[in-house]
Amino acid sequence: MATIQEVAKAAGVSVGSVSRYLNGHKLRPENSERIRQAIEKMNYRENPWAKGLKSNQSYSIGVLMNNMQSHFSSSVVATIEDVFEQEGYSTLLSGYRDDAEQIGRKLEFLASRTVDGLIVFGAEQSWPGMEQIAAMDIPVISAITPLSFPKVDSILLNNRKSTADLIKRIIQQGHQKIGFIAAPQIDYVARERLAGIYEAFAELGEEIDERCILFGDYSRKSGFQAMEELLALGDITAVFVCNYNMSLGALESIHQHELKIGTDISFASYDYFEASDVFYPKLTVIKQPVAAFGALAAKRIIERVKDPTIPGGQQFMLENEILWRDSICQR
Repeated sequence: MATIQEVAKAAGVSVGSVSRYLNGHKLRPENSERIRQAIEKMNYRENPWAKGLKSNQSYSIGVLMNNMQSHFSSSVVATIEDVFEQEGYSTLLSGYRDDAEQIGRKLEFLASRTVDGLIVFGAEQSWPGMEQIAAMDIPVISAITPLSFPKVDSILLNNRKSTADLIKRIIQQGHQKIGFIAAPQIDYVARERLAGIYEAFAELGEEIDERCILFGDYSRKSGFQAMEELLALGDITAVFVCNYNMSLGALESIHQHELKIGTDISFASYDYFEASDVFYPKLTVIKQPVAAFGALAAKRIIERVKDPTIPGGQQFMLENEILWRDSICQR
């Protein structure tokens, strides 16, 4: 691998000029062009470890997630890593697997690796270890859930509003008895989605049947069991599922009962997945802007890492998209 000294010699400039070029400083056009050509010809790659030592940066960003196997998480992380790679940063990924007690230990691990910034997914303000986030002297972004710490940005999705908008439209299609499969009310996103259901009924002056709200545990099996219970009520005409895995279980139950979606029963769920386009009729879903969400989180953290004077404590809200398909029929 070529060294910076060899690049400087090939370009006929000083090592200092090459270093300034690499760090974005403006040089005389002819010098910049010679350096660019030398770098390209010699396939020079800057050593990130040496660069980090000189700048007191590790050029790595910590990403702390709950469930790294979920469709949303894996898609967001893929986008984040793409942006980081383009900017010359690496990703240090860690998970706490539904155990808030691990947060403190995971944060200590990431701090020991001297990450330049941190993106934490799904953290609740009341959890143990949150005081460590508040006290961090590196840029921090809370993704999906809001954290009201002065130095922490929050990037959110409009789960409550998009849920309410979809449910109102289903009600306006003439559905009186709608079944709901919600996630456990232990996290912010689950609470927001359930709140959107209640908000839709309240805005339309309708009364919700509490028997029709069942709770799963995010698993496909729990979605299947909840759907079985809803069908046992006998008069459900539409179903809305608040989570991807549970929606798969609910669809399995509907299939086993040989019910035709969009005719015998209407169906909608959270999270766009490719199979929703394969079903006939296509499934109505609330699609989260996964790529835009990951890109915003990655670009914002790098922006703050590069410029520590940018104030934190900002909140960003992204809009979900309702893909309205023929799986919802008129009553």
